[in-house]
Amino acid sequence: MNILNIFSLIGGLTLFLYGIIVMNKNLTAIAGEKMKSVMLTLTKSRPRGYATGLGITMINQSSSATTVLEAALVGAGLMTFYQSVAVTLGAELGSTFLPHIIALPSVTKLAPFLIAVGFFISSRIKKQKSINVALIVLGIGLLFLGMEMMSAALYPLREYPYFLEFMKRVEVPILGILLGIVFTMLFQSSGAICGITIAMAMSGTITLEQAIPLNLGAAVGTCLTAILGSIPLNWDAKRSAYIHVLFQTIGVIWVYVLLMIRTPEGERFFIWLTRELTAIVFRTDNIGRQIAVGFSLMPIINHVLLFGIPKFLDAIVALFEKAFPPRVSEKPFSVKYLQEKLVNGSVDIALEMAKKEILVTAELVKSMFEKVDLALKNKDIRLIDEICEADLKVDHLHKAIIIFLAKISGKELGQGEAKRSMNYLYIEKELESIGDVIDRNLMITAKNMIGLNLSFSEQGSKELAELHEKVMNNINRMIKVLGEENIELAKEIAGAYSNIDENKYQLSHIERLHKELKVSIDTSPMHLNVINYYARINKHIVHIAKSVVWLAREISNVA
Repeated sequence: MNILNIFSLIGGLTLFLYGIIVMNKNLTAIAGEKMKSVMLTLTKSRPRGYATGLGITMINQSSSATTVLEAALVGAGLMTFYQSVAVTLGAELGSTFLPHIIALPSVTKLAPFLIAVGFFISSRIKKQKSINVALIVLGIGLLFLGMEMMSAALYPLREYPYFLEFMKRVEVPILGILLGIVFTMLFQSSGAICGITIAMAMSGTITLEQAIPLNLGAAVGTCLTAILGSIPLNWDAKRSAYIHVLFQTIGVIWVYVLLMIRTPEGERFFIWLTRELTAIVFRTDNIGRQIAVGFSLMPIINHVLLFGIPKFLDAIVALFEKAFPPRVSEKPFSVKYLQEKLVNGSVDIALEMAKKEILVTAELVKSMFEKVDLALKNKDIRLIDEICEADLKVDHLHKAIIIFLAKISGKELGQGEAKRSMNYLYIEKELESIGDVIDRNLMITAKNMIGLNLSFSEQGSKELAELHEKVMNNINRMIKVLGEENIELAKEIAGAYSNIDENKYQLSHIERLHKELKVSIDTSPMHLNVINYYARINKHIVHIAKSVVWLAREISNVA
């Protein structure tokens, strides 16, 4: 193996890993907005939770990413630890999907075509979703090209005695597993390690007996990402990450036992089972397909036993609970004031409780917006994630409040009660819209600035901070209006305080563009977007103030 082979191997590995990153990033960009809400909606039972974890991980192709998302939801109190268990198991199987694509016969020959199609389409169109789709195609092409390069570069190792001797030792399962753990802790993707073993097998440098233990170790090693992602989260979130390690380890133990058992012909039973299943299901003896099947077989066996043996999964969870008990002080996030029995009681009390819950939403929105300026300046991804998680709570409260008010509206209401109920629905919708602007617009801008390594100019940053303060002051006034039903202040927000003079800040930025300041030119679209988003949030605040004034006038007329 000469120096050119080594360069080709490094280049192929880089392309392969980068292809996975590009593909996953754009798949997540298309489906990412819905992933959290889908996970929250479809995890109420174990079968649905399992299917959700499986489906989401087939999209993002990372059980670690799914587990980190799940841990964040548990950490925010929006999903229970018990709901997360089934999601974790589904994610384990979902992460084995990519190697089956890689193992398709001669699929790597499509690499140049896919790269060309992905590149030309992404460079010619402007619609973001279409660009994401084109970049997914490009990522798959890079992945396939990396596979082809690695296979070609590794081919000479077939005759390299020291390498062959080393790989012989990997056939001892425990050594192969440990090596797989180390590799996956470096590359942070069990699917990538499986893809690499398929590339090596295609070049004839390793056998199925050597690939299987490496992939078993990869299944455990990938858990490190989930554990690292849970570090800043609360105890329940950490437990969701830890149990991922436990389930993967249990799966490896089952397969290790099957590797220790020999058939009458002396072959390891799991190896024999993998070959037989590949031949029956796929009608092939292709080693790449066998490796992919073996990779999927580990979670399948694990889950069949966990779900199939009565009470076995519950017993595992109970043992885990003893080792990592829940902390009573941490209560799941939920509504504070809305109770089902209120719907059938006094309408006035029910509406008052709805108002209190709306104020909780308003405080959450305030806490999100308070951090926006700092998130844009410091480009702190943890702070951005914290703001996005708060929006999940806003969405959770929004859904509960809307349902509660809808039930109240189904009763026979007086004219004043009906108007009050309708007005609360409107106010809650405005608050939820503010949360969405922060989460889906401002935080996306903050993430893009991190990705492009951009910062606003010193003067531009000061101006945005000044505009942020104006909107922040209006949010504080709006909360006071809602809490005290202060009509005079509501009129001031709708009048004197409604003009935050966003045009002044836009013109100031344009002046810097005329001076050809590079930092202003580089950040111009984002800078103008932030001004626009602040103005949109302020309009929502003004609408809330106007609705409070309207309700006061209507109630006065009814009286």
